[in-house]
Amino acid sequence: MAENIVVLPNGLSDGNAKLADKFDVMDYIDLKHRIVWLQDEIDVDTLLITRQIYEWNRVDCKIKPEDRKPIKLMFFSPGGSLDVCMSMIDVIDSSVTPIYGINMGVCASAAAFIFLACHKRYMLPHSYFLFHRGQGALSGSYGEVISALQDYQDQVNELSDIVDKYTNFPKEEIDECIVGEWYVRKEEAVAKGVVDEVTTNVKELL
Repeated sequence: MAENIVVLPNGLSDGNAKLADKFDVMDYIDLKHRIVWLQDEIDVDTLLITRQIYEWNRVDCKIKPEDRKPIKLMFFSPGGSLDVCMSMIDVIDSSVTPIYGINMGVCASAAAFIFLACHKRYMLPHSYFLFHRGQGALSGSYGEVISALQDYQDQVNELSDIVDKYTNFPKEEIDECIVGEWYVRKEEAVAKGVVDEVTTNVKELL
């Protein structure tokens, strides 16, 4: 059976019709240059980006990692789903094609943890990060709530481990700060390894 191919502007083709429906013309142009914007709440639709990451890795399969065109994720997001966050982190970790994260203003909650997994990380001068343990609501029988609460607690504990893995913050500081609303701006972001560089030249983002 023939694959359902969607032809996008500027000669970009993609087999994912749903992805094409989600992006406007400007996004199509960005996709040609391997640029994707995370500019909304992190939810199940964000997983369309992971499918695009897999597609670019498939296209690059015969190219050496150091010769591959990087994928650039542009962040301006308040955060969202913890489950989607963890999935995105796993996908970025597993990508052989390099993925660069660029904080375009606000990178909060789930978006901030996804950002940390990017292979290279940049931010604009007035951008900031917000790390916290989030919030959740549980319902059901006693047994269901207890099981769900334990699972949620395990996931939340992983968030501290993610910050510890990708930054230079001491573990004690992470555990203390992440229980509240933990804002990180450029000086601290550079000093603690949240970003590799603060950029003031748009050419560096292209």
